[in-house]
Amino acid sequence: MAKDNISKKMRNFPKVDLHRHLEGSMRVESFLDIARKENVYLPTYNLEEFRHLVQVNNDPPDFLNFLNKFKTFRNFYPNREAIERIAYEAVEDAAQDNVKYLELRYSPTHFACERRFREEDVIRWISGAIDRASDDYDIEVMPIVTISRDYGIELAEHTVNLAVQYAGRGLYGLDLAGDEVHNPARPFLRLFQIAKDAEMGLTLHAGEAGGSENVIEAVKVFGCDRIGHGIKAATSEEAMAVLKEYDIMLEICPTSNIHTGVVESFASHPLKMLCEKGIQVSLNSDDPMISNISLTDEYVNAVTKMGFHEEDLKRFNRMALKHSFHPDKERLQRMLAHCWS
Repeated sequence: MAKDNISKKMRNFPKVDLHRHLEGSMRVESFLDIARKENVYLPTYNLEEFRHLVQVNNDPPDFLNFLNKFKTFRNFYPNREAIERIAYEAVEDAAQDNVKYLELRYSPTHFACERRFREEDVIRWISGAIDRASDDYDIEVMPIVTISRDYGIELAEHTVNLAVQYAGRGLYGLDLAGDEVHNPARPFLRLFQIAKDAEMGLTLHAGEAGGSENVIEAVKVFGCDRIGHGIKAATSEEAMAVLKEYDIMLEICPTSNIHTGVVESFASHPLKMLCEKGIQVSLNSDDPMISNISLTDEYVNAVTKMGFHEEDLKRFNRMALKHSFHPDKERLQRMLAHCWS
């Protein structure tokens, strides 16, 4: 089948995305438009030059270089309207890509711009924008709160104590992101226990740039339900055995893995091997704007470069629903299971 036909077919294919960051989903054009209207300083207002700053183009694959793409966004958001616009458009873009169920994670600290806004206000603004977009489009969206290794334990504790107040009514899970190489997860363990006690779903970026031991820690010590990326589990029989024993899903984002340099190519990506080993996996976009992709692009690459078939993609989505943080999984499955029958 010609690639154009595959692209069209995959765009029409109903999709689930469990691992997408709001911070990495905003439209480049919207970023520049907001900056111009609100007189926000940027290094450049030229669209193509700005793309080079915030997107992975011909950059050498590198984990820290990928994370550095977010630096331009820090302390950017000038007002409530800008934050709501970004959140609404992220859901709109997912819906137009035929994503039927989206778990959209974000850091209130990131959007609060070093406490220029209250984090509780940020949560309300983003939740309201997501709800409006969900009503306007055919998509179900569950927000997940992210804390960052890079912001330190004090800010993370403030965010988690606030998040549990919204558990099940605006926030449905907790994620830990940031520089896995230089900032270990262990100092944040107590915060995960707080979220677990509030019955929030738990996911954690582990085994992406760090080793397989981080995956084992995320499961056996943190009690995570899912792992963000987790591809280094493929290097360890012990890690894969733990994932199978505890029925843990890996949130796989192939393009991101290539851009961060943790995988050399689609052909060498361990997703196929993980599937053959019986590991639960889902296919996700991570940061569509940073990587300049859509989830459709990930599906096209899975078919054309990784050897997967339509039945594999259906299975990924059925597994994703099973491992979702939706508060009523039975209702969710009744709503969407027919998409992949």
